[in-house]
Amino acid sequence: MSTNRICYLTFVLFGLLLCACQPTLDESNKNFSHQPPYSLHFGPQGFKDFAQHQLSRSESHPSGAGFKELDFTPPNLGKIRIENGVNSLMIDHVFSVLGTSFNPEDGIQGLDIDTGLNKEEFVTPEHAYQGYVELMKRINQAGWKNYFIRSMPRIAKKDNLRYLMESGYVIDPSYIFSYEEWQKIISESVGNSIGYRLYANGIFVSIRLKQTKKTEDGKEQYIVRYAFDTIRYVQRNMISDAYKMTPQELEQAFKQEVLRAEKSREMDEKEAIENGYRIDKDYVDPDVWPFVK
Repeated sequence: MSTNRICYLTFVLFGLLLCACQPTLDESNKNFSHQPPYSLHFGPQGFKDFAQHQLSRSESHPSGAGFKELDFTPPNLGKIRIENGVNSLMIDHVFSVLGTSFNPEDGIQGLDIDTGLNKEEFVTPEHAYQGYVELMKRINQAGWKNYFIRSMPRIAKKDNLRYLMESGYVIDPSYIFSYEEWQKIISESVGNSIGYRLYANGIFVSIRLKQTKKTEDGKEQYIVRYAFDTIRYVQRNMISDAYKMTPQELEQAFKQEVLRAEKSREMDEKEAIENGYRIDKDYVDPDVWPFVK
C-alpha cells in the first residue's frame, strides 16, 4: 500500500473518531436543558452573580446607572432562580435578563426578565393554558401575594374578574382561571394580556402575560415579562433626594409619603364604590419601612 494511501486512510479514521466524540445538536440541547438555573440576587451579591456568568454583559451610563445583561438564544432558553429566601422563584424559558442599579451601594435594584410562556414558541391554546397554570402554581407555592400600591383602591377579590377586564390586573393571584375563563380573558382583556402586581420579602414584581400572535392553524405565541424591583428602590424613588437625607429626615419623608398615598387611596376607594366595586377593608399594606431605611 502506498504511503499516500496510508496517510489518507489515517486522516479519514482520525476524522471519524473526532466526529464520534462531538455531541450531536440534540445532545447539546439536552445537556443545556439540564444545566442548573442561573441564581440571581438583589443587592451587592447581584453584581457578583452577573459577573460569574459567561453570558453576561455590562454597561454603565454617565448618569451613574449600571446595567447587567444575560441573553439566551433559542432553542437553548435559560432558567433563572430569583433568590429571595423562602420566596425564591424559578423562572423558565428565559430570553433575556436586564439587571439595573441606580445606586452602586444598593447593588442590583431591578431585574427585567423576558420569557416565553412555554418552551415552544407556538403552541395550541390548551398548551398555552397549561403553561399559565404551571406558572401560577409556582408563584403561589413561592408565597408571592397580591400587592396594592398604597395610593390605589383595595378592590375586593369578589370583583377580581371585573377589575381584570377593566384594568388589566388580577387582584387574586391565588385564583387560577378555568380554561374557559382564560380564553375569554385573553381574547377580550386589555391588550390580550393578564397582569399581576405581587410582593414578597422586600421585593415587588409586576408580571404581564401577553398573547403576541395567533397563526392561521390556531396556534398561539406568548411572552411573559417580569419587572422586579426592591421595595427600597420603589419607595425611595418617590422621595426627592432620599439618598442625601439623614436617617431621621428619611423616616419623616417616608411617613409624609405614606399619608399622601393613603389620602389618595381614600378618594379612589369612594369613587370605586360609586362604580359598584367592593373594597377589601381587611387588606393590610406590608410593613416596608425595614427595607427602606
